Amino acid sequence: MIRFDVSSLIKARLGASLTLNVDTGPQSLADLDLDFLRGTVQVIRVQSGLLVQGTVESQLRLECVRCLDPFVLPVTLELEDIFRLPEAGPRPDGSYALGVDGWMDLAPLLGELAWVAIPMKPLCDPDCKGLCPQCGVNLNVESCTCESERVDPRLAVLKDLL
Repeated sequence: MIRFDVSSLIKARLGASLTLNVDTGPQSLADLDLDFLRGTVQVIRVQSGLLVQGTVESQLRLECVRCLDPFVLPVTLELEDIFRLPEAGPRPDGSYALGVDGWMDLAPLLGELAWVAIPMKPLCDPDCKGLCPQCGVNLNVESCTCESERVDPRLAVLKDLL
């Protein structure tokens, strides 16, 4: 959990702010493994709650879609969202809320942003060669000894016609 006490801002005047330093070790957020979280977050009292703005750096542990090797992807998470005050009550839109004790948990927001930061096809390297479709060897590490030209046996008869 990445929690901060922001109870001083609940009754504060509009525009009052608080700067939070995020600096944690390995975290597991929304089923993602992050090596660390480091950054600065500004919390500002606004009419509808607390506006959270900032930038948090991290690294995600992912698996390459081509070679299936694990790798680390550096990400920058840009935060900008409003946390509802405890007395605002639940809302169906799923927005974030402060705890009744005045603590703000940034973990759900950071978890969502981390998922959005993952590319559709995460690659360990843009030039990743992947796995051999026949023998399964990692082509980034070694070359395989499979036949380079493989003919579908159903079409082999057509080769005789040429």
